[in-house]
Amino acid sequence: MINRPAKYHAIERTSPKGPGQKYVGTCWQCGKTNLTLADATEICENIAGLTEDESLIFAVDGPEEPSA
Repeated sequence: MINRPAKYHAIERTSPKGPGQKYVGTCWQCGKTNLTLADATEICENIAGLTEDESLIFAVDGPEEPSA
């Protein structure tokens, strides 16, 4: 099975976390900022070219550290 390019925003939360705090984040596939949780169902340009699997792994593991 060929893994498809990610289609929707993959949002990393950038806002303060806690009771009553609005969810605001940045998509790590296209760089768009000030996204809400509802924006996760919106189509993303995915300029990073991540596949669905790569995007999920990035969400779990975070970005790779540059090698020294």
